[in-house]
Amino acid sequence: MKQEPLRREFKSASHKPKAPVNEAGKAANNNLPRWRLSDLYPGLDSKELAAARGEAEQRAEAFKQEYEGTIAYLSGPALGEAIAEYEGISETLNTINCYTILMEADNLNNFAKTEGLKRWQGEIAEKIGFFEDEICGMKERDLMTKLSVPELAPYGPWLARVRVNTSSLDGDVESMAGDFQAANREAWKRLYSETLNGLRIEADGKSFTLDEISEVIGNSDDLSKRKELRQKVADVLKANSKRMALIYNTIIKDNLIDMEMRGQTRPDHAENVANAVTDEIVDTMHKTVKDSYAKLSHRYYAWKAKQHGAEVMERAQVSMDLPNLPADDRTYEFDDARKTILRAFKKFSPKFERIARKFFDEKHIDAQPRPDKETGAFSLATGPNNMPYIFMTYTGSIEDLVTLGHELGHAVHQVLAEKARGLFLSEMSTTVSETASIFAEMVVFEELLRSEKDPEQKKRLLMEKTEGMILNSLQQLSYYDFEMRVHEERKKGELSVDQISDIWLATQREYFGPAVKTDEYDRYYWMTVPHFYDTPFYVYSYAFAQTLVSGLYQEGKAAARQGQAAKEEFVENYIGLLETGITRNFYEMFQPFGLDPETPEFWQGGLSLIDKYLTQLEQLDAPQPVAKIAPKAAPKSPKP
Repeated sequence: MKQEPLRREFKSASHKPKAPVNEAGKAANNNLPRWRLSDLYPGLDSKELAAARGEAEQRAEAFKQEYEGTIAYLSGPALGEAIAEYEGISETLNTINCYTILMEADNLNNFAKTEGLKRWQGEIAEKIGFFEDEICGMKERDLMTKLSVPELAPYGPWLARVRVNTSSLDGDVESMAGDFQAANREAWKRLYSETLNGLRIEADGKSFTLDEISEVIGNSDDLSKRKELRQKVADVLKANSKRMALIYNTIIKDNLIDMEMRGQTRPDHAENVANAVTDEIVDTMHKTVKDSYAKLSHRYYAWKAKQHGAEVMERAQVSMDLPNLPADDRTYEFDDARKTILRAFKKFSPKFERIARKFFDEKHIDAQPRPDKETGAFSLATGPNNMPYIFMTYTGSIEDLVTLGHELGHAVHQVLAEKARGLFLSEMSTTVSETASIFAEMVVFEELLRSEKDPEQKKRLLMEKTEGMILNSLQQLSYYDFEMRVHEERKKGELSVDQISDIWLATQREYFGPAVKTDEYDRYYWMTVPHFYDTPFYVYSYAFAQTLVSGLYQEGKAAARQGQAAKEEFVENYIGLLETGITRNFYEMFQPFGLDPETPEFWQGGLSLIDKYLTQLEQLDAPQPVAKIAPKAAPKSPKP
């Protein structure tokens, strides 16, 4: 296993391209911050960066000379010292790698300038890559006898993580499997990507890519036009369906062969291991979320159909704006967004607010729209001795305000984890890395909801939040359900287009319920989900994080209702969770809260928050009782 340069970025749902700045957003773009990358290095040609590279080269060479071929024979204390030195070298490489990423995000023209630096990083990583290979090659009993010494014991969780994918296969077989993956699986993925990106939909005398036509459909408020365009997309997908099905069949078969060779009993096992969760936890989550469909997604889409004046709405209507609900065309000044977020954070925890404020004060946020700037949003951890950097393009929409809160949640999490655990022990799985970011979104959302006075805008806020939570949790689990069913059926033989499409439609109808009528575009939509081809079963991570955090947020609200002492205890435990890194397993992380992720109640707690928002949404439409005015009493007759 060769060590790759560390791109320590917490991915999130907010990583999406931004539309160009429009006239309405310009007012919110005054005095937008641009980050100060000189806190890392003054420039690509700076003497400080050259010195860091020189030091890393010297340490890497010395490390290779001293340790290569010896790891299995080191004593416990010596192995602990070797890991500490390896971590030190990795910290320097990580900082340089992060600087490269930030420079490229800052200006796309920098890609050409960083090519040599990236090549150098790969060479240094290759030089010390033997270390993790040799750790993986150690016999379990030999390693366990050394772990009790104080120099090595703290690195136990990191060693377990490095060794978690240690192959049970013979070395030559493992090497052949790796070569086969590079030559076969990656080729099929490439064919899928090239095929998908090459599709064109002809409409209104123009030729559109799938992304472009999706935007056209999304911007249209004409239902008949939406249906027409969706049918055109369906026709193109259907015409290419045999190739897409062949690609998918081949990738799934490859996954199943690999699974069988490694003695794994289920196709999602590798993803579960990578997420540091047990198969039992995933099964409990899956069943609990799926059992909630009738109460949540079916109910929500029935409410939305009613808003459109129908008992059953067309699939093309699902994402349409509600009639008679005014658009939220307000813009939010960046300074107003800052105040809103910091106020919300402070109400939850003054410590959160203090950490978040540093990102504004120390210029570690880039929010300026620029022509040559990369799209998307992220928070990039740059190592225990540096602050993370936040990247986005702020155009003044409420979505941008929430995205800023989301990324600040990531950033606070990264500061807490790296300060408490260092570089190696602060890493975490995707399912846990989204904890603070989604939690921060919830805190900011409720602050916005509390301060909103306009009933129509409050309705829009609740609708968008409810729908977003349903999409991230319930719909993503329906995607996972599809993958599990397809993999199971593939064991019996190659699946036809119709077989795959039938499974897809079944899972989507189960999710949407009787209030949504699916169309032919729906039938072939599975071809357009890259995760199915690139990273099988990754989709459940979204549902996992959303449901987990929603439940945790409910616990925090309940603690606050019990009084200040209970609230402070929750906040202390929550900060402890964020500081955990990989030092505790998933089950242990939630013990301070009295929560057990292997029980349905754990996941029902998160789903209950969706139920709460949906109930509030329904209540906004309920007829309000008219106050009855009691008749005035007849004036008493004057006494005679």
